[in-house]
This record gives sequence, C-alpha cells and structure tokens, in this order.
Amino acid sequence: MTLILALAISLLGIGEALATELKVALYPYVPRLEQFQTAIQAEWDLVEPNVPLNFVPSEDWDGGYSNNPPEDADVYVFDAMFFDYFRSKNWLEPIQASEIDNLEDFVEYAIDGVKVGGEYYAIPQLGCANILFYRQDDPAIANATNLDEIQSALSSCTYTSEIPPDIRGMMLDMAGGTTNATLYLDIAHSLTGEYPFPLPENECQLNSQAIDNMQELLGMASYENATDSMEPKQQPYQQAEWFSNDWGRALMGYTEAMSNMSENTRQNIGFKVMPLSDQDQSYPEVFYADVIGVNTTTKNRGTRDFAVKLANTMAASTTMIASIGADASHPYPQYLMATRPSIFQTLEQSFPLYGDMFGLIQGQNIIMFKVNDQSRSWLGKMKNTIREKARENYSCGCDYPAIEPILNNTYAPEICGDTCADHGAFWNGQWTNAYPAAQETSVCGCNTCPLP
Repeated sequence: MTLILALAISLLGIGEALATELKVALYPYVPRLEQFQTAIQAEWDLVEPNVPLNFVPSEDWDGGYSNNPPEDADVYVFDAMFFDYFRSKNWLEPIQASEIDNLEDFVEYAIDGVKVGGEYYAIPQLGCANILFYRQDDPAIANATNLDEIQSALSSCTYTSEIPPDIRGMMLDMAGGTTNATLYLDIAHSLTGEYPFPLPENECQLNSQAIDNMQELLGMASYENATDSMEPKQQPYQQAEWFSNDWGRALMGYTEAMSNMSENTRQNIGFKVMPLSDQDQSYPEVFYADVIGVNTTTKNRGTRDFAVKLANTMAASTTMIASIGADASHPYPQYLMATRPSIFQTLEQSFPLYGDMFGLIQGQNIIMFKVNDQSRSWLGKMKNTIREKARENYSCGCDYPAIEPILNNTYAPEICGDTCADHGAFWNGQWTNAYPAAQETSVCGCNTCPLP
C-alpha cells in the first residue's frame, strides 16, 4: 500500500512537472485586451519561465455570456453573474484561503462574492457599476440623489438624433438583451432590496416600476442613441468620445469609458453610482465583477497547481497595475475598476481619478451582482421580453435620413412628410442639416421609432 501511494504521488508530481503550457481565456470586453496579455506574460515569466502561456483568441471566449469555458482552458476570466451557474456545472475548481495570495488585499464585496462555505471558487480581478458621468460645473446633476432628481435636471425627449446636437440629454447603452436584463435586475433591487435577485419567469411577473424606470432612462436619451438601432453601429466607448466633444449633458456607463475621453474632459469630470430609483431606503449598491476561475479539468491534466499559481499572478497587484494602468502606447490608464485597495492607491498617485473611483467603494455597503444557477436559461427566456418592454410606448420620436437633401424650410414639409411616411410615421415638424444630428444628409424628425 505504501508503495502504491508513493507511486501515485510521484506520478502526480510528474504530471505537474511535464505541463507544457497553460491555456488562458481572458475577459474580452476591455479597452485594451492586448495590454492584459503583455502584463500577464511578463509577470508569469518571472514566476514560471519554463511554462508557456497560450491565450485563447477573444473571438473564442465571450466571458461566459453564451460560451461555456473551453475544456482545455486552465484558467478563464468570466462575468461573475454566472458564478452560481458555473459552480453548479462543476466548472470551477475550489481554492483554499491558504492558496490565495494577499487575501486581505481585496475589497470586501469582491472576495465575499466568490466564497462559498470556507472555499473560494474564483479570484476577483475587475469590478464595475452603472456610473453617471457629468461635468463638474453642473450642480443640478452633481447634487441629484435619486432618479427623479436626475430626470428633473436632464428632462425627457431633449433630442431625437443618435448623437445629441449639443450639451443636452443623457447617453446610455440599452441595446443588448443581456444589458437590458441586468439593468432590470439592478433597478428592481434598488426598489425592493431583494437579494438573491428574484427572477421573473414571464412578462406578468416583471416588476412594473422597474420597467417604468427603464423607460424613464430611455426617455432621457434618444431612442437611436440608447438602442443603437441604426447603421453603422456604435464603436465600443463611442459615447464617451461624443461626450468629450460636448455632445450630451450626461453619460451612463462604466468607469472604463473614461479611457476614451479626452484629457481635458477627464480633468473636469464628475461621476457617481447612478441612482436607479426614487427609493429612500438605503439598500446595498450592486457592483458587477469579472473573476478568475480555475477549470476543474486541470486536475485530470495535472495542471491544477500551476493554474492556481497563474490565477494568483493574474490577480496580483503588480500584474493588474501593468494590465490596467498606462503603458508604452497610452499615457493614461484603462480606468477599469480594480478589486484590490493597493491597486487604487498606487494608480491614484499618478492618476487622481483612481482615488475618486476608490471612493465609490470605500465605506459603502456593496454586494456582487450574481444571478442564481438558472442565469443562462433565465436570460435566454426573458432578456428579449425585458428589452421589448423597456422600449414599449416610447413617445419621443426618432430622426431618419431624408429621402433627398432639404435646401430650406420650403422643401421640408413635403420631403419630411414622405420620409416619415416611408417609416410608417408622421413628421413632427423638425429637420436639420447640422452635424452631428445630420451625418451624411438632411434628417427629418418623425413621431415613431423602429421599435422591435
């Protein structure tokens, strides 16, 4: 028996020693993915120079929204909303507290969110929340503490073009089904405080006030801006660039949007967690997270310990600072939300906005955005229903390219009347040739939008 046990231990050691490479799948939706790869590779070379890394192409891993973790991936980064689902499928290798480096250097919501019992099923890497950006010299928005006050400051239906023509209205992303579903859950939580999130199984079970609040948010923007319903589609963080051009009074997005703003805009920016309801009760704020999982298949490959070591390296403060801070090609950081206080504190020394970002977390009661183990099936069933309900009864109207150029007011009624009729709508009396509302030709304001 002793001989057999010794042989088994020896073979396990050989398996670890013969690991030829580790396959890594990174979360793809960040401003500069290549910077993560470069930083992780450089730090890993200092830890295990004889174990090469193979990064999964971003088109082969979507962070868990539709794809399952590749069986041959040793380590993968995923949206923690799927944490319970992944754990139920036995895709996450449990990690002991003693195996996690600098366990005390994590913000509370992030490390608590990946702990079940006495074990950790992932290591936090990034966080985010719905953030409202505004200019520091805009006290009405700066002082607003609930959704009604935000709406009173911004008003509704202030523009109908994809891009606000000047400093008016809000910009936000309500295009994708998953985006709408997660926003709905975030709003419903702000109204009721219920957590874990109750998941409505059909349209009748939806929280009607949460849907009303989604419609209120959409009304503060324009239909085209928020739904990205027209071609060409918006580029990632495109709205942040428009905000830098003084188009739009406010922007709702994630902190990394600041990486696509001008330096002058960043010098004059204000931001806070977006109030999503008028609820006076102070429920915990909800922060999203991207976390590093170790695949259970590593046990069969004999790479489990190497994978845990790699996960720690990826989450280490030095690696993350190199991953999200300034690099040789960009003199500014990615402004991604960290999950270690040491990262905020280091980056704040060169980029003071990181101190403001840390202030969103310090002393706050925060929970991690996680959906139960039915997350995938629930999204498949309800995300399009929620998106359609959020767009229902939209009354602000939309701009459409005119069927021919409009020279002046004399020609507008006929041209815009025919243009809107082509879209099953009536002309609302407005038209323009001015950029940015008019991109390539004259545009007409019509009373209906291309609802799904």
